[in-house]
Amino acid sequence: MHPALADSRKPLALGGPITATFFIILFLILGLAIEGRNFWCRQGDLAIWVSAAWNSSHTSQHFLDPYTFTHILHGVALFWITALIFRHSGPKTRFVWAMILEAVWELFENSDFIIERYRANTISLDYFGDSIANSIFDLIACGIGFIIAARLGWLRSIIFFVLLELVLIYFVHDSLVLNIVMLLYPFEIIKNWQMQGA
Repeated sequence: MHPALADSRKPLALGGPITATFFIILFLILGLAIEGRNFWCRQGDLAIWVSAAWNSSHTSQHFLDPYTFTHILHGVALFWITALIFRHSGPKTRFVWAMILEAVWELFENSDFIIERYRANTISLDYFGDSIANSIFDLIACGIGFIIAARLGWLRSIIFFVLLELVLIYFVHDSLVLNIVMLLYPFEIIKNWQMQGA
């Protein structure tokens, strides 16, 4: 057997997923700082949780907001995706890959291109990117979602995903799936419905 395949079920050589996640967070902070993101909300508000999801200069600027739950769903989805792509790797290694992929998405999500897509295609008119603190907690939320999915298994994690999507659609007028749809191919009818809940 090839040595790489023989070691495929072992955690990465960084000392396990916690150590790897620490370095991924450092990489994310550096990348976001290079992109010019603020560490914290420009308004200086020290609140940990912000309930506003739309047209708020505080959304995505504090540790937690309604979109934190979509990042939990990122983790659930990445549990499935990494299980398919890295099928010969153990859950610890797949967890690290999920965190790497989420960190890369956070950097891409905070690029000028994606920020302008959000502003043009959704009603997030005041959105100007995530703060570094918010992105760190989005990454942590993804890790929590991965762990939840790993504990629940495939079937129950699918049920969890659907239920959380429905809760977000009802209370926030947005969700992970709607977010993706509006980013890739926006529908005016969805945008108008979201404006009613803003």
